[in-house]
Amino acid sequence: FYLFFFSSAPAFSFIYIGGSVEIPNLTYTNDLNDPTSQKFLLQAKAIQNYLAETYESSFLGKYYLESVVAAFSEGQSGLQAYFWNIFWAP
Repeated sequence: FYLFFFSSAPAFSFIYIGGSVEIPNLTYTNDLNDPTSQKFLLQAKAIQNYLAETYESSFLGKYYLESVVAAFSEGQSGLQAYFWNIFWAP
């Protein structure tokens, strides 16, 4: 009599979650409309770093891969940043 147990790890998938955040102490300017402008790149990098620090220090940190700022617009009381996050999770 033989008894075999097969265990498989849960399947992992890429999970993309989009969102936006308004930053009240920053102002939208026209150069933020160009994703190749120095201002866009610097502002995007700062927000991406903030999101990374936030996720990496949370319970989602073990699944978090990256955040990408895709666009900016004028918000009601500041700069609106549109982003998506990538996770690798079961």
